[in-house]
Amino acid sequence: MGNCKSCKSCEGDCCKYIAIEIDVPETKEDFENIKWFVCHENVNVYVNEEGEWYVEFITPCEFLGENNKCKIYDKRPKICRGYNHDECTFHNGYSEKHRFKILKDVENYIGEKFGDETKN
Repeated sequence: MGNCKSCKSCEGDCCKYIAIEIDVPETKEDFENIKWFVCHENVNVYVNEEGEWYVEFITPCEFLGENNKCKIYDKRPKICRGYNHDECTFHNGYSEKHRFKILKDVENYIGEKFGDETKN
């Protein structure tokens, strides 16, 4: 973030969550983990435009300052240094195919994907 001109008025969204790619669920049983994830506070699951599935943990970096600037910019981790501004959601349009925040979101998706008879 630091002196990077493109981060000047950013609100640090990229520093407020962690997203880990997960296997694409293919069976009803595969969705049990998705249900479990979203039953936890500040945990979501989303599917990006390319169809990749991610579990997202809403948790800010401890070094994100009140001004949304990195307090350890010169010593920031390699993953932060490699962050591509072309993929930044602050400057570029971003949409998702699906977002699951609560159990009901997952159950509705299962119903659409497998039919209503799969609902518990």
